[in-house]
Amino acid sequence: MRWVTYLSPSGGRERAAALDDGDVLGLPGDDRLTDLLEAGLGVLAAAHERAVAAPIEIIVEPEARMCSPVVPTALVPVRAGDDLWEVHPELVVGVDDAVVPTASAARAGVAALNSSDGSVLAYTPACLWLDTDGWPAQLSLGPVLVTADELGTGPLRVSAEMEERELGRGLVDPADAWLTAGPGRIRALLPVATPPLAANDELFVDADTLGTFEVRVGSQV
Repeated sequence: MRWVTYLSPSGGRERAAALDDGDVLGLPGDDRLTDLLEAGLGVLAAAHERAVAAPIEIIVEPEARMCSPVVPTALVPVRAGDDLWEVHPELVVGVDDAVVPTASAARAGVAALNSSDGSVLAYTPACLWLDTDGWPAQLSLGPVLVTADELGTGPLRVSAEMEERELGRGLVDPADAWLTAGPGRIRALLPVATPPLAANDELFVDADTLGTFEVRVGSQV
């Protein structure tokens, strides 16, 4: 299953949606993707079927404004090499949200989400923005959340580019013991480090089958 959380143009609220063949299919009702994941695989699969069969609205993916697919309720452990941070939930945003101007470097990779009962394991691209002192300024998640059964085998290839120049690349094993530890938690493993960034630098992140996104430092769009 492939899911997103988007800002609905009808009503202006965040809504969960199934992503199917390039279309964002709004899920009827008020269920958040965070709660569906926590309810377990059966509830998540049934919701996906409802969204595909009778979407409340249909938006072409490039025209949808994406939010963070999930809303953390606890600190998010983030690891990049030997560096480890715990990111406050208030710093978690979607890839269409503005990147704070204080961001001076980025670490890109993958976040994993475990339901409390262990029945759902899902993944989404992740990008940690660091300030000049090396502290987290923001954590971008999304746009797409992909359940483990969609990934196949082998590591995920992650790369970051700016102005068609590769800044770095790395691999993330979806089965990494650190990444998948802790039921009911979101954890991120970020193997790609960028050089220093400046306001208006545009970063393109490719997370293999999880998808891509592009963001501009300091952008308010």
